[in-house]
Amino acid sequence: MDALLSPAPFLSVPLERRRAPRRPAGGEAMAIFSTGVGVGALTSVTLLDSSRTGIAVRSRTEVAPGACVSLVPREATWPRQIGIVVRCEPDGDGGFRLGLRSRAGVVAA
Repeated sequence: MDALLSPAPFLSVPLERRRAPRRPAGGEAMAIFSTGVGVGALTSVTLLDSSRTGIAVRSRTEVAPGACVSLVPREATWPRQIGIVVRCEPDGDGGFRLGLRSRAGVVAA
């Protein structure tokens, strides 16, 4: 997060929304996003970081908060995850940073 977005200039840590510490994550996953009844949208995402309660990914597709998500890793470094999109922000490079809350509340890094 940019220093300009910090809540106060004297803080050394940017505003943290998660209740659990973040760990860097890497790799790619296939994500299926769905809202309501019907077929979901399949897209590739890049893993950014994870915590005990969620994961952040970069997507080329904008996804509305509230959408259900299923993440399937390209490599067997962590298990399939299911959850909900809680945040979608432009990342400045033509993509979007998505915050995903894990349904089980546990995410492997």
